[in-house]
Amino acid sequence: MLQRGEAAQERGLGIRQVQVAVAARQWKATAGEIRTAMLRLWDGSRFLARNAETGEIGTSTLDLMPIAVGAGLPGQVSDTLAGRIAAHLTAHGPATEPTNSAQYASDGYWRGPIWAPSTVLIEDCLRRAGHVTLADEISQRFRVLCEKSGFAENFDAETGTGLRDRAYTWTAASYLIFAAVRCRRAHALRRALVS
Repeated sequence: MLQRGEAAQERGLGIRQVQVAVAARQWKATAGEIRTAMLRLWDGSRFLARNAETGEIGTSTLDLMPIAVGAGLPGQVSDTLAGRIAAHLTAHGPATEPTNSAQYASDGYWRGPIWAPSTVLIEDCLRRAGHVTLADEISQRFRVLCEKSGFAENFDAETGTGLRDRAYTWTAASYLIFAAVRCRRAHALRRALVS
């Protein structure tokens, strides 16, 4: 490392910059290894997420979260995940379990209701993966849901009725994130049209 550091200093780079560059290369290599391991769980149509007790393959949004890799996923995988996420979408937002699933329960905690944290993750991941239209639709539906039903801990996916605690900060924060981003995009669009 000392020789690299001395060579870097001769090129005008400080030791700290060299350390950061080395760490970045290591993190990129680790990310590549994780991505490769994750893609081994892809069966051609879905990521396999099994119940630890029963071995049953799930249908919840959990097996869709690899969309978080964003543009780093192969196109076919990303498109398939986006399609499966769209299958969770109700008039109010993404249900944690598809409403036509045998495991769906309207007040089933993580087996049906719409939750703010997972909605934010899904919307952001879709956007970063290039599925902007679906991300916009999720944001819009969730904002309307909150404007109608308040900031409950979670919501019935079919009726939009608030469940559990009726004043939950993560729901309010999620709404504010979506609203602020929407305002920034609208402002940028207006500026671009005027220019």
